[in-house]
Amino acid sequence: MTDIKTYQAATAPLPEQYMAWQFYGAGFENFGVEDQPEALKLREPKDNEIVLRSDAVGLCQSDIKIIAQGSSHARLRGRDLKNEPTVLGHECAATVVKVGANYKDRFTPGDRFIVQAEIYYKGFNYAFGYLIPGGLAQYTYLDERVLDGDDGCYLLPVKDETGYSQSALSEPWACVEMSDNVQERLDPTGETQLIVADDPAPYKKLAPNAKAVPHSLEGLSDDDRFDDILLSQPTPGLVNTLGAHLNNHGILFLLGEPAEDGPTTLDIGRIHYQGVRFYGGGPDLESIKRANERYDLLPGGDALFVGSGGPMGQMHVQRAIEVDNRPKRVVVTDLDRSRLDHIVDSFGDLAKRQGVELHTFAPSEFPDQAAMDAKIKSIAPGGYSDIVIMAPVAALVTDTLQFAAAQALVNIFAGVGAGNTAEAPLRDLCRGVKLYGTSGSRISDMRKVLDMVEAGQLNTNMSVAAIGGLSAAKEGLKGVKEGWFPGKIVIYPQVLELPLIPVGEIPQRLPELADKLGPNNIWTNEAEKALLEMYA
Repeated sequence: MTDIKTYQAATAPLPEQYMAWQFYGAGFENFGVEDQPEALKLREPKDNEIVLRSDAVGLCQSDIKIIAQGSSHARLRGRDLKNEPTVLGHECAATVVKVGANYKDRFTPGDRFIVQAEIYYKGFNYAFGYLIPGGLAQYTYLDERVLDGDDGCYLLPVKDETGYSQSALSEPWACVEMSDNVQERLDPTGETQLIVADDPAPYKKLAPNAKAVPHSLEGLSDDDRFDDILLSQPTPGLVNTLGAHLNNHGILFLLGEPAEDGPTTLDIGRIHYQGVRFYGGGPDLESIKRANERYDLLPGGDALFVGSGGPMGQMHVQRAIEVDNRPKRVVVTDLDRSRLDHIVDSFGDLAKRQGVELHTFAPSEFPDQAAMDAKIKSIAPGGYSDIVIMAPVAALVTDTLQFAAAQALVNIFAGVGAGNTAEAPLRDLCRGVKLYGTSGSRISDMRKVLDMVEAGQLNTNMSVAAIGGLSAAKEGLKGVKEGWFPGKIVIYPQVLELPLIPVGEIPQRLPELADKLGPNNIWTNEAEKALLEMYA
């Protein structure tokens, strides 16, 4: 057995070798060697490095995208993985065990951190668990890219009493937090601007240096791109055409009511990954700004979470119930009734204590989709103030907009690639329905979530659905891909041979931990300590 205080202090002698899941190219067959992690030499750190022990790693759908794409993944930038493999695992809690000469005054063995995965150094995104080998190894080396990056140090200190799983899951929770606090620009302040109006004079004062073309678009080149486009008397055809002329993070301002009703076609991938926005809500920019300035849940509103039975969806639901600005009603849909039952079991009592109505619906409960839609509408006849779409299906946006209230926030959280389109009623956009999406998180979001965890305001362990040792990582990733569990899978790299175990089965399979679990078999810091003492 391992004494937990010795483990936490990281004072035990280090091994000569450590185990790591190296990734050699696209496909699960290139994850590890013969379905096993490899033994690597644990060398001394260079002067510009520190050595971290990986303590807990959350598995993520983003890992599955890397496995599917290999070196063609955008964040790997064509790296020759066969000759220079990497290590996945970006949701990582870790402890310093050795420090190179350049960092002796800043780091000490036993210091605990979580790693902010979005790492920028001299303008380049290196990303932990991508170009920089991640946490699915017992030890990892970090250098100045992480320790002295463009935003400073990308390691966030963790208190001694905070659990490893608790802190590791701050990373996916930070993605949820960012999506509700994106704080994007709402004014036409871009460098390149276009006015589309038969009489551009009223709008020139808003964008005096803008190019102006009539509604016929005469004078607009196919290659023209703009940061801001001001469109008067919008029509579906004009919105379809002008959307393709927006730069990344560009905004199409829809001034006034539609001159013609009908659906417009939006590139959902660009909304999520490239920050393209379509803002309406009034006849002038001030009214449009007021209609779109909200970035979080409407207090006392109605929130709809679509396809939200998976790990990230459950985080959104838990946050909606826990936060101070919580909605009055929360409706959750998913194809899998058992996942919805897990949400009710996990958060039903919390919702009652918080005064939140919690409703869950699966298609299997209704004779057809129309009946399910009617039930969802009956709960919020005026429409939902907040909608979060968790399934990566562009067409689902079209299906879901029927539930949106005026000035609703529609969070397209699940990303699909650029070029995937969906139809949206132009009238919805013009009444201030805001479609947005985000990818990843900022270090400020990680800090906020970790502060909430350490203040007892957020229990990220409620997201844990299964645990395993390092040897179970490959099976765990297959479980993420195939949706075996309704919550997060946490791997403990210092525990080698522990198989993948659903938290609900721990009382039977690890009876020594049974009395350490929380109500409804929730994973706890006490259970984690007992696990590490017995198996690390």
